[in-house]
Amino acid sequence: MSREPSQRLKSKDQISTEDDVRYFDELYQGQLDWTASTRKHLYRQMDLFHAEQVLEVGSGTGAILREIHTINPRARLFGLDRNLVALEYSQKKATDETLILGDATLLPFSSQSFDIVVCHYFLMWIEDPITTLREIMRVTRFGGWIACLAEPDYGGRLDFPDSEIWKDLLLNSLSAADPFIGRKLRTYFYQVGLKAHVGLQSVVLPSDTVNNLYEAELAKLERFISPENNIKLKKLTEFFKTHKTEELFSFMPVFYALAHRTE
Repeated sequence: MSREPSQRLKSKDQISTEDDVRYFDELYQGQLDWTASTRKHLYRQMDLFHAEQVLEVGSGTGAILREIHTINPRARLFGLDRNLVALEYSQKKATDETLILGDATLLPFSSQSFDIVVCHYFLMWIEDPITTLREIMRVTRFGGWIACLAEPDYGGRLDFPDSEIWKDLLLNSLSAADPFIGRKLRTYFYQVGLKAHVGLQSVVLPSDTVNNLYEAELAKLERFISPENNIKLKKLTEFFKTHKTEELFSFMPVFYALAHRTE
């Protein structure tokens, strides 16, 4: 289920300093690695190479925009985000993108402005995904493409050896998000009048990668969980240390949705 607005986006979840922006850019780069094969497939489906104008909603530190530029350096690229610090960081790394501080539920663009509109690990942070998708559809031209490149579903995560503490703390650390957004993509697209192809990227990671993933997640939990959960985090850290790397298994379902705007 979604969190109520009053429960969303605590100050610790926001990018407000240089340290924050570097931390989140590294996090985003890791997410790009996880979803690389899916994006490659979706870019081909959308014929990204021939697109003239592309928008990323929730562009953050600009990782996706930089990737798109390498694929199609001729396209005019636009990025929109509500966080000024992230946009300033993105601007420093940008090639020729137009970056805009704005609200995804009220996009500052004319109707039918873009050949392709994408987002990546974005709807999970949005209080009103339906309004956001309606706006994304409005600014996409007829014949254009709309793609949620990746949206996770933490409710479907599997870990072995299993630890209920692990899942409990992960959900707590995602206080700003709808942790079950992935399973809802088809419904949300349908509700705004889009017929989406929804798929699941399911990657079983090798043991050394899982080990690195867990270590990174422990560090992330330490940064994001509320203080009352510190005892649980200590128990989780001890649990993790009792198992060898070769024993660990993790599966995280990450969904994508692709829709062709025909009318």
